[in-house]
Amino acid sequence: MEMVLGMLMWYMPVLGSSTPSAPDNGTLAGLLQSATQVLTWFITSMGSVLNFVLDNPAVLMLFLILLVGAAVGMLFRVWHSA
Repeated sequence: MEMVLGMLMWYMPVLGSSTPSAPDNGTLAGLLQSATQVLTWFITSMGSVLNFVLDNPAVLMLFLILLVGAAVGMLFRVWHSA
């Protein structure tokens, strides 16, 4: 829980307190800097997840079955909604 609160205080300048390593609180530049850091972390994390999925054939097959099942389920729901 402390880690989540720490992350919130770091990435959300409106809620966080001013520390030397944190971006400026309350400014648009600080907010954009925090949003850029979060987006960079998200893209990096998704890249490592994608590499993991593509490097393991069994996980890749399960992921593809999941995608096909979701698409079939959505089409089935749309087809029977009329």
